Amino acid sequence: MSWRLDRNLRWALGVGLLLRLLPLAFWPTDQCIRDECTYIKIAERFVDGQGITASAGWLWAPGYPFLLGLLKATVGWAAGIVPFQIVSAGVSAVFLYHLVGRLFPGNLRAQRLAAWLYLLSPHLIFFSIRLFSEVIYGTILLGLLLLLLRAREQGDGREEGGRGGLVTAAQVGVLAGICVLFRGVATYMVPIFMLGMVWGRWKARVAWAQGALIAAAAVCTVAPYSLYASDKFGAKVVSDRTLGQMMYLGNNDFEPISFDYGNGHLSKRAFDRVKAEGREPCAARRDAMERDTCQTQAGIAWIKGNPGEFVARMPLRVAQMMTPHSLLTRHLRWDRWPGMPWILDEAIILWNAGWNLAVMALGAAAVTLRARSGGGVLVALVLLYHMAAISALAGLSRYRVPLEPLLMVYIAALVTDRAGTAALLREQRWRLGLLALVMAAVLPLSLWFLPAGWPEWRHW
Repeated sequence: MSWRLDRNLRWALGVGLLLRLLPLAFWPTDQCIRDECTYIKIAERFVDGQGITASAGWLWAPGYPFLLGLLKATVGWAAGIVPFQIVSAGVSAVFLYHLVGRLFPGNLRAQRLAAWLYLLSPHLIFFSIRLFSEVIYGTILLGLLLLLLRAREQGDGREEGGRGGLVTAAQVGVLAGICVLFRGVATYMVPIFMLGMVWGRWKARVAWAQGALIAAAAVCTVAPYSLYASDKFGAKVVSDRTLGQMMYLGNNDFEPISFDYGNGHLSKRAFDRVKAEGREPCAARRDAMERDTCQTQAGIAWIKGNPGEFVARMPLRVAQMMTPHSLLTRHLRWDRWPGMPWILDEAIILWNAGWNLAVMALGAAAVTLRARSGGGVLVALVLLYHMAAISALAGLSRYRVPLEPLLMVYIAALVTDRAGTAALLREQRWRLGLLALVMAAVLPLSLWFLPAGWPEWRHW
């Protein structure tokens, strides 16, 4: 069934749109906070003719600041990107609908449920109306995965078009490059996309050709900016240069710093007080390349000098990403939506925490029990890669925004197809043992900061 003809999906899109427009209707002039303000500054410099610039020692990936600058230049308002992000959220829901259809053909209930899960998530609603890159990046990632599955089927002759899947594979590479230009962490996912293309098709020449095309197209997409930035900043730049700053926040004498409510240091005074306990940042903020290089070297030196502490902190860094509250809780606790009854504040915080816990716990179980074949391996590797990156550096709830939709794909399949799950478990009983291990890790990490959302109940 075409998504346009699915009345249930149209209802989901309408409800999702309404939930995203309501906060904007009541608080249309909500001010920027932290990274949002930095994005706007970079966009304003772009409009002033300075191109992509660094800020406070960070050189972020150019994709999102470029879009903000484009909106600033055309409509005079960088926050004009919010309507596009709301549309992007709707596109993500449609992509999820089709992604479930490819991974679990014939399960219309699962397709609908995945779209509803995305559109009703308070965590994802909040980020779609704030100035962060994750929602648009997540849409691109979902489109990439959808195209990749299509390219596999074309290459195997199960679907026509794309000259045996080669054209579609090149399109996957272009989207992979765009992902890199939005988030530097995506640079190291390109080999994962290539592996997802050839998994289970090791003897097929077309599969290897498709994998090579992904790499080539990704390089061609990123290369123009990489050459421009490397020349401008006098150092090697692929997409961003943020590793050193991340290592400073997560691999230092103080515990890894976060900015979420209840597990971070929200005021500048508290933040500076914590930083004073660690090593001094090296190099001036105005020289982002030198700062990133020396901060990276200092972070590596700290890890070498404190290998046990580095490993022991890994669960904390992941728990910071998996906090069930997210920046939405911080927004409400700071009274950034003034005039809302306190009972509604508390209801939203509770709804957000409960929803996020369910998505993380049930999603981890669902991926463990239902992921299989090339598509399942691809999703699992993307999730594990992000977890590994966070465990080594620093965690923040916004980093999981693009990952939650991937969990929703398998939650929808698990909930709507219990017979299929049971049949798979009869064939592969080892999944039950793996499930026990996964849940033994996921539940404590996701519950770690649950009390932190309520001032009267800050710890277990």
